[in-house]
Parts: sequence; structure tokens; C-alpha cells
Amino acid sequence: MPQETFSSMKKFKKRFRACLKENSGRANALERYFSHGGIIRIDSNKKNSSEWPLLVYPTKLRLRALLKEKQASLNSLNSKKKQWERKFREAKFYDFVHGIKKFSQPLYWKHLAKSLRDKDYKEKAEKVGLPVQLVSDKRWQPMVRMFLEDKDYRKQLTETVENSIVYKGNKKVARYANELLHFRKTESKRKITELDKKINELKEIVFVLQELMRWASE
Repeated sequence: MPQETFSSMKKFKKRFRACLKENSGRANALERYFSHGGIIRIDSNKKNSSEWPLLVYPTKLRLRALLKEKQASLNSLNSKKKQWERKFREAKFYDFVHGIKKFSQPLYWKHLAKSLRDKDYKEKAEKVGLPVQLVSDKRWQPMVRMFLEDKDYRKQLTETVENSIVYKGNKKVARYANELLHFRKTESKRKITELDKKINELKEIVFVLQELMRWASE
């Protein structure tokens, strides 16, 4: 069986222009396949025919293996995307969720009570920007507890915020919570965009392989 190898749409189009009009979907898939560096071998008996020549390579077996591999990669990427979407949602609604959860925390009510009866405590809490609204978050809860219960810690933290170069320009402890939240949102969006690009590329490859499978099975 005489065979011919093609690695570009230009060469294939020149040789089998008539058959391209008969199946534009396959023609489109073949063009994409070539753009990804693909190579095909065909039975070149049908010269200048409007019928598509027989696809010899890649074989059905090879295409099936490639499809399985690409589909597994696609599933993996979709799973990672869902994880990052969940992280983005958590970051997006972080303030809202913890703004509600704080009311279930005894520590929050202790802070309010102490603020009402202890003027010095209230002033220091405001001065350092104590993240009491995030008291339900285990990351910030120990700081709030220490500030509430330990006078020496309260004094030390206040002095640190007032005098340390770290807090120059923004003398609020809570700014780190805001910066961390902003980083999580930004990083999540970046990862989702990156994964979307890879997913779309893989979907295109899967489409191409499926079209070639239909061709190879004829």
C-alpha cells in the first residue's frame, strides 16, 4: 500500500484540496493537529479524490492511548482548578464569614466588655488595630487572647507598633490580615487563569484526537 507522510496543512491541502470541503470539521482538527507538531501517514492511492484517504498513522491504538493520557491530564487540571476556586471563594467571603462567626466566640464578648470598662485597654486596642473581628480565625485568636489577658504583652505590642520600622506608614496589626487576604485572592485568581489556559489547550487536543479517531476507524 503506497503511503505518504504529511507534517503541514499546506502540503496536505495542496494534495487533497477536494476532500477538505467534504468534512470541514475534520479539516479544522487536522490543521490544529499539525499546529501542535503532529505527523500523519496516509494511503496515497486516492489522488485528487473528494474522498478522504485512509489514515494509516497515528493508528486507532495510538490515538486511544493518547486520548486516555490527555483525558487523565484534563481531569487532574480540572480537579486543581476546583481547589483553587474553593480557595478564592474562601478568601472572597473571609471577612463576611468571620464577621458572623465572631459573635459565637466568648473571647469577642470579653473584648467588648473590657473595652467598655477599661479606657486604657480600649485605646491600646484601637491604636494597634487589634484584629478582634477575626477572633474566630485560629491564626489571630491567640494574639487577641494574649492582648486581652496579658497586660505586659499588651504594652509590648503597643510599643512595637508605635516604634518599629515594620509598622511605619501603617500602624495597624490587622494590616497583615488584609495583606494576607489580598495575596490569597490574587494568587488564587492567577492560578485559575493559568489552569484555564492549560485546560483549554488540552480540550483542543482532545477534540483533535477524537476527530482523528473517527477518521482512523473508517
